[in-house]
Amino acid sequence: MLLAEELALVAIDPESGRHALGTRDQLNACLAGLLIGELVLDGAATAGRARRTLVLTDVPADGLLAAAADVVSEKGPRIKAVMSHMSRGLAARTGSGTWDAVTGELVRRGVLVADDAGWRTGFEFIDVSARTTVLDGLRDAAAGDAALDARTAVVLSMTGPAQLLEVIAPERRNRKHARRRIDHALDDTHLEPIGEVARQLLAEAAAAVAAASVAATAVAVS
Repeated sequence: MLLAEELALVAIDPESGRHALGTRDQLNACLAGLLIGELVLDGAATAGRARRTLVLTDVPADGLLAAAADVVSEKGPRIKAVMSHMSRGLAARTGSGTWDAVTGELVRRGVLVADDAGWRTGFEFIDVSARTTVLDGLRDAAAGDAALDARTAVVLSMTGPAQLLEVIAPERRNRKHARRRIDHALDDTHLEPIGEVARQLLAEAAAAVAAASVAATAVAVS
């Protein structure tokens, strides 16, 4: 299972069939980071920490990672440019933006079935144990103090900007420790720039929304 698929599983609430926390933009940024992280961990790309760059060294044979590699090839080498373009790039290649492309893979694998009855596609879990396994692993990682393997670390790091802290640490008393583990999961690793860029993109998007709101209020008052 791809790292991005693991995050999508955690984000989807089994009861509602939709992501209960986090906006689609936040999830898309984090899923893009995980697709890039997977390419790096698989040896298909290398990430430069100093300049936050990404260099493609191999191309996966097919599937979603191959499409993500095409986006890297098109928009590289800056990680920020690649992540900013990932959803549009995947849509051009697969017909779906990042969230829909990732959840589509889970449907194809037989983990989810899509429900198009509402205004936004929801999902029913065919195999909820897949989510339970991923979530239990992330909760253990967030609650502990032991060193993390690279795959767990990068997924855990993205649960923060994806606004999934309450899912990873459902009990309030555990959230301070979990937040610290999430925020520092990629410290001093070759994947650290990916986490940094995801947070930067979301901070810039939030600042732009806030500025637009202030401008609109000023116009209304005047």
